[in-house]
Formats: sequence, C-alpha cells, structure tokens
Amino acid sequence: MRRIHPHRATAFLVPAALALTLAACGDDTEPAADEPIDTVTETTTGTTADTTEPEPSTTPATSAPDAPTTPPTSGADAGYEHPTSADEVVVSIAYEGGFMTREATFSQLPSLLVTGDAREFSLGPQIAIFPGPLLPNVQVADIGEEGIQELLALADEHGLLQQREYESPTNVADASDTVVTISVNGETYEHRAYALGIGGGPGATDETGDRAELQAFVDAATMFGETETEAYEADTYLVRSFPIDDLTGYDVEPTVLEWPVDGVDLAAASDCLEMPAADVGSVFADANQLTFFEQDAVTYQLAVKPQLPGDSC
Repeated sequence: MRRIHPHRATAFLVPAALALTLAACGDDTEPAADEPIDTVTETTTGTTADTTEPEPSTTPATSAPDAPTTPPTSGADAGYEHPTSADEVVVSIAYEGGFMTREATFSQLPSLLVTGDAREFSLGPQIAIFPGPLLPNVQVADIGEEGIQELLALADEHGLLQQREYESPTNVADASDTVVTISVNGETYEHRAYALGIGGGPGATDETGDRAELQAFVDAATMFGETETEAYEADTYLVRSFPIDDLTGYDVEPTVLEWPVDGVDLAAASDCLEMPAADVGSVFADANQLTFFEQDAVTYQLAVKPQLPGDSC
C-alpha cells in the first residue's frame, strides 16, 4: 500500500570527551653554579645508596565511554515546534468544493492528516463497485517524531512556513481547492489554491512559482515512502441526513431499511450530528451508498464519515 512515511532522521552520536594524561618529563640540565647541591651519601654494606627516582608512568588514561544517545521527545528538541496532543493537527492536506453531490461534499476527508501524537491518517484503496460502502476506508499509521520533523522540513523546503496567496486559473471550472494547513512554531499557515495541478496529468504539472512549490509538497507528502497501516476504528461518526421523497431515477434501486437505533433521531442530523460508534457502527458498516433509512414515516439518505482529530459538527 503506498503511504507516506518520511524517513526516520538519523540520530547524531555525540562522543564523550577523551581524557589524556601527559607523561612527565625529567629535567637533565645541570644546576647553576650558585645553587647548592644536595648529596645524600649513606654507607650501607660499603656501597653508595641509589638516589635515582622512578620514572613516572606514561600510560594514557582510559577513554570515557560514549555518551548515550537520547532520541528527541518533542518538536522543540528535534528542531520544529508543533502541537503534541492527539486531537491537534500538525499537517493536513484536503480538497474542498468542486462539482460533487451534497452527500460527497459532507463526507469528504483529508487525503493526509498528521496529529501531534505522530499518527498519520490517510485514505486507503476503495473497492471498485457501485454502490460502494457507506463508510470510507480510513487508514492510520504511527510515523513517530522523526516522521513529523521530516514532513515539516519538507514544508519548509518548499517555502510553506509562511503565509501566501495563490493566483487562480481562469480557464478551469468546477474544480476543488487544495487546502494545506500546517501548524508549527506557534503559527498556523493555510495554503489554499484553486484547481491545483489540473492539466498536467499524473506526475506532471503546468504550475509555476508558488503554485508549483505547493504542488511539489502535496505530491511528495502524499506519495513518498511506505509504512504499515491499519484500519482506523473511530469512536464517533459525523452524520448528515437528507430526506428523500422520490426514490426513482437511480441506476441501481436503493435499499430502504427501518432505522434500527433507538434514541437517535435522524431528523436532528439535518445539519450534522455526532453519533457514538458503539451505537451505530455496525449499522453503517453493513450499509452502502444507496442504503436509505426510514424513521417516523420519513426516508433519509445519510452522509457519514468517521470523526478525525480537528473535525466536529
């Protein structure tokens, strides 16, 4: 599965200082004429005592062991300060607007979301059938502090740690805005560019200047590296309901089911409603995009997405 995982930054080993003991050197010079000369003469068994002092040791001191390497524990230690809690967003790459249904507009999720606790959320492959599952395939991985630092360094390399305004093309209609949000060093930068990268084809772009830098960051952040991911199990779903009066006109006939969850009012979700996964998770997992629900004689189509950090009704 192609996934972003910035390479782990290599830790620098800082060797400890080496201590070295210099050997003392003897002084062989003759004393001055006016300096007294002390002589020690001892008559023992008829011979003169040996007054030669022992040579000092010249063995160098043992080197100190290398200092232990401690990995950085926060953005401040590693270079870029950033939010560190699980519900705070460090980097987000999303697409907003464009020509799509109201259900798809509500259900749209970021293509990349990195939180302060180094979790990375992304969209995994979707089964190629219609109607597709009601729930999107959201994947999560742990990229570690090193991954966050490399991602922020990549943003810095492309000049995104500053506010910018982007010119919009006038020859593209009904396209979406690419929205890149970065929280770093106590600031939040939002980069919004309409119809970014459209026209160049896969792996190519006609963009120049600041738009080209933004496109390069998006491409690198969403396509660079691989890491293991797992399906994200949300605690809460965000739901919007749309009353349906006419069930004709669909290429595939919708399935209408009685709403099975007591105490959850679908009419209250006309704008947005947070629903605990413990109550509705199995219902949504079994539904597809043309599964409608009937409650109090009203039929509803639902738009559903898992609640990700930074998102709410």
